[in-house]
Amino acid sequence: MTRLRQQYPQNYGSSGNISTEFENITRYLNSAELGDKTVGELLGTIFDTAGTWKGPIEMQLDSSAGIQYRVGTYSDTTTGWTTIVPLSSLKGADGTTVGSIGSPIMHTRVDALATSSQTAFPYAHESTDELLVYVNGVLKRSGSSYDYQTSSTNNTVTFNSGLSTGTLVTIYKIRATSITGFTRTDTVTSSSQNVFNFVHDSDTVLQVYKNGILQREGGSFDYLSSASNNSVTFNSAIASGNTVTIITVENTSAQVVTGMMFESQFVDSTTGFIDFGKITVTNNEIAQVKVSGLTTALSGKANLTVASSTPGSPSTGDLYMDTSQTPNVLKFYDGSQFLQTSPDSSLPTFLTANAGQFVKVNGSGTALIYGTIDLSSVLAVTTRGAANGVASLDSTGRLPTAQLPVSVASESIYHTVATTANQTYTIKRIFKQKIQINGLSLQTTSGTCSLQLSVNGVAVGSTYSVSSSINEFALGTVIEVDATTASKSIQYVITNNSSGAGLEVTMAVSEVTS
Repeated sequence: MTRLRQQYPQNYGSSGNISTEFENITRYLNSAELGDKTVGELLGTIFDTAGTWKGPIEMQLDSSAGIQYRVGTYSDTTTGWTTIVPLSSLKGADGTTVGSIGSPIMHTRVDALATSSQTAFPYAHESTDELLVYVNGVLKRSGSSYDYQTSSTNNTVTFNSGLSTGTLVTIYKIRATSITGFTRTDTVTSSSQNVFNFVHDSDTVLQVYKNGILQREGGSFDYLSSASNNSVTFNSAIASGNTVTIITVENTSAQVVTGMMFESQFVDSTTGFIDFGKITVTNNEIAQVKVSGLTTALSGKANLTVASSTPGSPSTGDLYMDTSQTPNVLKFYDGSQFLQTSPDSSLPTFLTANAGQFVKVNGSGTALIYGTIDLSSVLAVTTRGAANGVASLDSTGRLPTAQLPVSVASESIYHTVATTANQTYTIKRIFKQKIQINGLSLQTTSGTCSLQLSVNGVAVGSTYSVSSSINEFALGTVIEVDATTASKSIQYVITNNSSGAGLEVTMAVSEVTS
């Protein structure tokens, strides 16, 4: 049912084309209605009030069915779901049991006090069991040539020599399944030795014994281990005839378990649902029957492209969210070009309070807003020629002398004398200018003398000593020479000359305006 009609067709006297254009717009909007919904209502189902996409497409992990989807709006949470991947397909092969967390490495301990010359001690075990046998706390070595032998048939541990009365014998089983790559090596040194080869990695925890006595790892203790070199190095060399035993106690590296582990790193801790990013679905893996009806359901929804560039080969009625603009602009395709759904939607609504304001981009660059023109940094006309203002120009377009800086130029005046004498030397005569002398640089190639400046024959300032070492003076009180109305000569007077030669006089001067 159409909801938009042209109220007064053909009632536009200014141009017959206007009525045609209005009719075209009306027909387009009417043709865009689906399911008795206007374009605005259709857009309201896929966008929230802020313009954010909220299309009615949902996916879930059902605890009994598997991964499901549904398209549309439903009154409950149970209807409309189609299974994509059954739960049975999400479970891999059974994992490998790597032992119970916290299980002891050593277990089934037996302590026995030997009688006189006793050799055999009962201890129930299997032939595959690894045993640790201690005598008075000292680790012993299995073998007919060493300390003891074991028999799983007789369930005994038999020492090769009888023990003394009261000797404490302690026997453990090693839970080899709790130890990754359990390994034991026994080495009898044939000469002085401190490096013992033992293959391990940085996650391996070791026990190291010397003649059955447990040693301590560390540079300040007994030994250091190196996974990169697969070695155990004693801090002091072990003499010939000593036994060094090294045992793999534990490997702390993470264990690889085949199949899926339903724990926090794989599922949401609150819902128990599998993180979608953990699921990999390869091409053509989902059977068509599992997505039956999905294409039809989607074809009835708005065809929207969200991109920063215009979509290629669009169809009439297609929507395009242009993300190259901020804020993003929604457009529709009229068969020949993309047009804004509302050209004025990007402009904020204005009120009387916005009179005299201008449109600007907000501080985050996400929207247009009204703002007041800031003239705080603009100088008023009254500031021309005023303090902290701007300079004004005279009738010829030039800066008046009164607005020029006191010093308009600076230079150095240089004068030299090959052989000095006690007399007055003229450096320069100035006319139609005013200068200030604010520095002196004095030096001879040899000999010494005294020097004082003079203006028109009148001595001014201090008297300075001159030698072969360069002396530079910043005048505390500048010497001003005003020759704006009459010329004046600048001289220096030499006194106390003592074989002075190669005299160099340099004056630092500034031309001033007042």
